[in-house]
Amino acid sequence: MPRSLRYAVLIPLSILAFYLLFVLPDIDLGWPGGLAMLAGAWLVWYLLWATMQESAAAARTSELAVPVSPGEQRAWIGLIFTAAILLYYALRGSQMVAADGTMAPEASAIGKHVGMLVVVWLVVMRVLRKRWRDTVEEDERDRGIRARANSWARIGLSVFVLGIAVMFAFSPLDHLAWARPMAVSNLMMTGLIASSLLEYAVTGVAYWRDRRGS
Repeated sequence: MPRSLRYAVLIPLSILAFYLLFVLPDIDLGWPGGLAMLAGAWLVWYLLWATMQESAAAARTSELAVPVSPGEQRAWIGLIFTAAILLYYALRGSQMVAADGTMAPEASAIGKHVGMLVVVWLVVMRVLRKRWRDTVEEDERDRGIRARANSWARIGLSVFVLGIAVMFAFSPLDHLAWARPMAVSNLMMTGLIASSLLEYAVTGVAYWRDRRGS
């Protein structure tokens, strides 16, 4: 099957698998159904990963292509996982807050799903580190890009915190009835995840522009 067709099939299936596993409200399918759904999702993600590795290998063998550095790969992978976590948090975060503003019973399951995404992220990075073992992982260009990305992330987080502080300071009390402890906790976590997303996005774009200019 042509690689472009594989991408056209696997990317929507990967998004659907993410939605079914992490976003759709918990449905008891029994252990056979749950196991089948999990196995199917992992199969789709593995096939997409294998196709991406095949594309990367083809780019490395091309004489005209500039190889993708470990730093850029790390940035794009971080962007994908951070975006998935942020999207999941945005879609399910409200379910973590009970009617009285405390932690809802669903918060435990949602936290486990976020933890699962983080574990998969760590496993992927560990596998890639073994592949990068014989390459130079960081040079002066990498340090410069990382410094700029960190600066953007700090600015974004500072603007977010400042906006929250101004909102709390100048909003009438009756407009802040939603600001219960768990809701504020979710809001702070969303800002932190968004700042990480910004950092990975700036890093990936900086590497991409540098590679295109080479």
